[in-house]
Amino acid sequence: MKSNVLNKLLVFISLILLLPSTALARDIAPIVSTDWLQANLKNPKLIVLDIRSVEEYREGHIPGALSAYYGAWAYMRDGMYSSLPEKDDIDDTVGYFGIGFDNWIVVVGCMDTPRRSYQSARVACTLQYAGVENVALLDGGINKWVSEKKPLSVKIERGKAKNFKGNYSGDKFATKDYIKENLGKLILLDTREREFFTGEKKMDCVPKSGHIPGAFNMPTSCAFNDDKTFKTKEELAEIVEAAAGKDRNAAIVTYCDIGQCCPTWAYLMTQVLGYTDVRLYENAMQGWAQDPEAPVER
Repeated sequence: MKSNVLNKLLVFISLILLLPSTALARDIAPIVSTDWLQANLKNPKLIVLDIRSVEEYREGHIPGALSAYYGAWAYMRDGMYSSLPEKDDIDDTVGYFGIGFDNWIVVVGCMDTPRRSYQSARVACTLQYAGVENVALLDGGINKWVSEKKPLSVKIERGKAKNFKGNYSGDKFATKDYIKENLGKLILLDTREREFFTGEKKMDCVPKSGHIPGAFNMPTSCAFNDDKTFKTKEELAEIVEAAAGKDRNAAIVTYCDIGQCCPTWAYLMTQVLGYTDVRLYENAMQGWAQDPEAPVER
């Protein structure tokens, strides 16, 4: 009798210990291979979003993929490049593609240039901001798919639109005031290339050269191999821990020039490496440098 009670107690304790990992469980991996995607194209839960231009989509895309041009997910507003759309606009876009909370979403982009290779993660972060958790990036993008001579289609696909109301989480984005109030307490990760971090170069849309005081430089390009696939989990962890430390619960903000680069590291840190409090600075260095009271270091 005592043995039976003890066994039940051990089972109960085991279940309790497993609850955190169960709550964070995904139905699909955060980064999927071309082989995985090809094997799952007929899965009714799967929606593939091709974020390239409409012209590129028409020339050939992964069978069944929907044309979901990047410009619908981030655009200029109030002089800010790559601004986050209003929640109602995100709802309309997500609903237009027939996406629900139970779908598996794979975002497919073009890897021809560094900037374009970073756009997929921005779309993925926006979907997760709206509460769609099972989002993945295609490793190597459309370029790897084509190089492996996997099937392409020219059929224009239409999603079955539905009403969508996002479950938004405000802690995925950091405001300028949040950063100002917490300077010295946050781990700031500047994800631009080294010459922009140091101030040797700057984009025309950014009034001042340099970086936010106390920031560490962790270029987004370091997350990729030469063929634009992602580095291994172990390699990514080594890069991140060198800049941000090993504390998975530390308060971290990533930023770049206009908001295209920093989502890649934020996505990898939260979805692959297990960091729990990583925010994107919504106005990027462009917004910070426009404020005469916001300090900049070189």
